[in-house]
Amino acid sequence: MELLNFGDEMLKRTPKEFDFEEQDAKEFCDKLFAKQQELGGIGLSANQVGLDARVFTFGDGKDIKRYIINPIVIAMGDDTEAMKEGCLSLPGVSLMIRRPTKVTVKYQDVEGADVVEEFAGMAARVVLHEYDHMVGQNFTQRVSKLKLDRAIKAMKKKVVRKIRSKIQ
Repeated sequence: MELLNFGDEMLKRTPKEFDFEEQDAKEFCDKLFAKQQELGGIGLSANQVGLDARVFTFGDGKDIKRYIINPIVIAMGDDTEAMKEGCLSLPGVSLMIRRPTKVTVKYQDVEGADVVEEFAGMAARVVLHEYDHMVGQNFTQRVSKLKLDRAIKAMKKKVVRKIRSKIQ
């Protein structure tokens, strides 16, 4: 499992439904979560690491460890909040993204059982961010081109400053 480049075609399309008969869901999710931890993220979608499956994990590995398989957003709250977001697939870029503070998702657990769950606060934000990957989208599509261009320019300036400080 290697993190795909942000422009990779796999990240632009909807992954296939996870097939419980072809793969062991717990083993698949455990490996995905381990990769998430290795990369230092709070969430990771299977397609971000080249796996064509509608699966994502999120959590801190201590108190929170969640596996979401074949998710479908069935409701979103009316209240929204803007916060900075980043993505493992586009390191160094952070954008102010407005998202609902609550979301209800129908998904399957590692046993294949259907679950309907409401997420709130930061969990809702992470679920919605990862869900974007499940529909072939990403967080950069939630801002204007001008805001994205500014964020990329700021990231490039940081990289140049870092390089200059190392060679001086």
